[in-house]
Amino acid sequence: ELADAEAAQAAEHAGLMERAEAELAAARRARAEAEEAARHGQEDAEARAAELIARARVREERVVRETERILREHEEGREEVQAHMAHVRSSLAALTGRVSPAAEPAQEPRPAQEQARG
Repeated sequence: ELADAEAAQAAEHAGLMERAEAELAAARRARAEAEEAARHGQEDAEARAAELIARARVREERVVRETERILREHEEGREEVQAHMAHVRSSLAALTGRVSPAAEPAQEPRPAQEQARG
């Protein structure tokens, strides 16, 4: 009877070990699949990030070029307006017989104390 119990226990132990090894193998396969999926996910994320960065750089360059173009246009417009205003001042000065501020020699601003005295 003891031998039968030992044999039954050994058989049960062997069955449990076999089942445990099968479960362990399944867990290892699942882990390997999860690691593979994570690796692919990481690679996909890195590729997407590189694509987004490349698009952002292209857009940045386009915005910089557009901004520089607008600044050039505004500077040209400012210069045209200044030239026109100088012409208008000169014309008004000629019509009124006054000297235009642009034609007067530049004077150094005097300190406040000298202005009060003088």
